[in-house]
Amino acid sequence: MAEPRAARAAAFAALGAEPFDLLIVGGGINGAGIARDAVLRGLRVAIVEQGDFGSGTSSRSSKLIHGGLRYLEQGHVGLVLESVRERERLRRLAPHLVRPQRFFVPVYEDGPVGFYKLAAGLWAYDLLAGWWNVHRHKMLRAGKAREAEPGLRS
Repeated sequence: MAEPRAARAAAFAALGAEPFDLLIVGGGINGAGIARDAVLRGLRVAIVEQGDFGSGTSSRSSKLIHGGLRYLEQGHVGLVLESVRERERLRRLAPHLVRPQRFFVPVYEDGPVGFYKLAAGLWAYDLLAGWWNVHRHKMLRAGKAREAEPGLRS
């Protein structure tokens, strides 16, 4: 096996030897996913990675594929629509890797987001996500929330 520096030098020389349509910097989950998509679209792709593929962010990721709810709070409706479509595409392409995950988000009077703001945001999100929505939101009153999660602060 070649010395790591020699192998790296040979890899960089190979990058200059053949033309490619797209250069991706970073071989984590995002870089690998973008590369896969681009190759499937017929593009010639090169990836450069500082370490071993998947050794950085990919291995320490939460591995969550979100649908863009936070974008809605910031007013980025287009990003919400793009996120839910991409999430659905990933669920369809890799059902063995991507599955829905429910979240329980308690709302407190002294919290950063009030009940009505969250309710309006989730309603708008469900409307925007439409066909691509995995689950419609469900809100519980305080008593039902404590039944479901007895450890919650009351």
